[in-house]
Amino acid sequence: MSNTLVEVGNATINPLTHIWHNLVIYLPGLIGAIIVVVIGFLIGLLFGHIIKNLLVRWKLDNWVKKNDFSHILLNIKLSNLIGQLIKWGIFIAFLAPAAALIRLPELSSLITKFALWVPSVIFAIIITVFGLILAKMVSRNIHVSKDHKVSKVVSDIIQVTIIVLILDVALKQIGVQIGFIETIILIIVGGIVLALAIAIGIGFSGSVREYSKQILELVAPKKVKKK
Repeated sequence: MSNTLVEVGNATINPLTHIWHNLVIYLPGLIGAIIVVVIGFLIGLLFGHIIKNLLVRWKLDNWVKKNDFSHILLNIKLSNLIGQLIKWGIFIAFLAPAAALIRLPELSSLITKFALWVPSVIFAIIITVFGLILAKMVSRNIHVSKDHKVSKVVSDIIQVTIIVLILDVALKQIGVQIGFIETIILIIVGGIVLALAIAIGIGFSGSVREYSKQILELVAPKKVKKK
């Protein structure tokens, strides 16, 4: 009977001892990790708010609206977007040192990899946003005659080409390899450019023929007089 009571007591005490032992080992690190995460969030919140207010003061959103870039950004205020990216970027930068305090190798490794990957996503978003704005600006300011029939087509093709290149860079930034898709896109863009070149050549052929005829009409009488 006494042996049974001892076994029951050990079966009850051992799990509690194991839990207490784990708490003593991991609890300080967990508390430290929570403190680091909270500090990181507060710092990110502060800097994000400061940057957002500076951009609003510099009238960045007014410039976006004035130049008709709002639809490119899906009507999201650029100052707010940049502020949010900075806030979460700083917060995530604190995740890696916080994970190191937990003393759980698997979880710490997973959080560290995530913390190192997220900045690439943030840079990819920034590249995409400013790339879309750049594509629109370049397309709008192409020096092509307004009377030319293909001016709109030229600007659209250049805009699409820039967007494709920007998206390619952004996707590579987050580790997405699209070599096969790149080849297909280059073939399509090359085909469009070739078709455009042929169309421009055909469009100009009539003008060149007329111009040549006028030159011949001016030169021919002079040759008759010499005879």
